[in-house]
Amino acid sequence: MIVPRGPVDPAGFPALVRPLVAGGHTGVLRLTRGVVAKSVYLSEGRLIFATSNDPDDRLGERLLRKGLISYRALEDSVRALNEGKRQGTLLVENGAIRARDLIEGVCDQVQEIIYGLVGWDEGTYEFVEGKLPSREVILLHMSTPDLLLEGVRRVERWSRIRAGVGPIEQRYALSSASSARVSAVSLQKPELDLVASLDGVLMVEEICRLSRQPDFLACRAIWGLWAAGILDRVPQDAGQPERREHTEPHAERMTGASIGREIDRFNALHRFLFELVSYELRERAPGFFERAFGRVNAEHAALFEGVAVDGAGELDTIALRRNIVTREIARYLAGLDRLLEIEADLAREVMGERKAGIIIDGLVALKQQQLEGGTPG
Repeated sequence: MIVPRGPVDPAGFPALVRPLVAGGHTGVLRLTRGVVAKSVYLSEGRLIFATSNDPDDRLGERLLRKGLISYRALEDSVRALNEGKRQGTLLVENGAIRARDLIEGVCDQVQEIIYGLVGWDEGTYEFVEGKLPSREVILLHMSTPDLLLEGVRRVERWSRIRAGVGPIEQRYALSSASSARVSAVSLQKPELDLVASLDGVLMVEEICRLSRQPDFLACRAIWGLWAAGILDRVPQDAGQPERREHTEPHAERMTGASIGREIDRFNALHRFLFELVSYELRERAPGFFERAFGRVNAEHAALFEGVAVDGAGELDTIALRRNIVTREIARYLAGLDRLLEIEADLAREVMGERKAGIIIDGLVALKQQQLEGGTPG
């Protein structure tokens, strides 16, 4: 938990709000910079509302920019605002906007206030924990991780990104809640690929090297994924409480390293089977594996989406990791074992019980070696 008040340092808003979200706190986080004051409301660790005294953050100005109200309607609403009335309510009552436009406009207003706060690297803050003022707050159902991640995506200043991501030696790992968060957050493909590439604890420099993006974009993605609770800093976030969403029990225990080990385990088994089947069937082997993949895709299409097999029989590790971490891990790891079962049954059908038995006995022995701590192969 952060200190209730203090200066906004270069790490900024995401660093302030992340422990409040992770700890499930309820209260108001107030931030000031000069004459500008903004308040963010949290309910059980969710960002639900935000206000600002900056005229450019007002609802009317945003509706005007979007072409939803006229200059006259804006001026009338500003006068009502000065009299203590709600600007949006007056605009609806006057027929300037529909009620639906009001709700959408307020959501957009709150989001933009929060996005703007991510760019702050100076000012002061104060967190007041406790029951929210019901007259002031409009409860909005917004994804907190998405809000924080999108705010980071909009940052273009390297000094802000550098302060957010930390030094080049800073280490990161997938958080314990990463599986649930990844499936709930609207990640862009480069962000998904970055998550899929993480295996254990890696320094920023190592993550950048694995990323297919320029380092500037990779660092911003790391910062955003950390702000969204998908990544943890090591050791800074150690022992920090995590708000866990419901996932498969096995999935919650798995880290990027253990996902990688499971895929290595499978690939060692599949490579063994692939080599023996290819040796036995020769030119008929490609048809064999097409049939096997056709059958397993009917049962586990999401797991094998975009997954290629190389000439040695190994499945694309990056594509598998991406598919696994974005969905329920336990269910999709079972799909890998299901592919081996299908291929074993197909081997009996195509090659006969005796030759298939040799392959199956070899797989059993290899699995036993893995369970006893042998290398994946």
